[in-house]
Amino acid sequence: MKASQAMTHSGALLKFQVGQAVLRTLTFLMVVGAISASDQVQAQRSKIDAFLQRWDADHDGTLGLDEIKKAASARFEELDRKHRGTLTRNQLAGMVSFQQFRRADSHKSGTVDESEFLSLAEKLFQDADKDHDGTLDGKELGRSAGRALLGLFAIRQGPVI
Repeated sequence: MKASQAMTHSGALLKFQVGQAVLRTLTFLMVVGAISASDQVQAQRSKIDAFLQRWDADHDGTLGLDEIKKAASARFEELDRKHRGTLTRNQLAGMVSFQQFRRADSHKSGTVDESEFLSLAEKLFQDADKDHDGTLDGKELGRSAGRALLGLFAIRQGPVI
């Protein structure tokens, strides 16, 4: 075998080995990503189940608007630590978007009072109630509109810009 053929052969072998290493790495990352996504779905399902269990007063496995408003009122009280009767954009950071805050602030005061907060919860409830039966089940709470509603009850994670 000539030197040029040997180099071509070894170059091809090297490319093959690098390709195999890349393929193994990609396969590994896909498996890790699938496991991570599965863990995230399971964690989300656990949070939904815990929320349902806590606020489902009639134990029917769903949440009606009255139950959501009771949860939202409790959340408002929890967030209003200084008992001013209003929440600022900063206090709701990480829970509602800037646009949601502006729409909720019907008095254009730069704050949201309890009535406005409950109206926001009602709007998000209606958006999440895809079958229009007046209740939300775990499936509806797991969809994007349901997750937006659950965002009102989330632990603060910083401002949403």
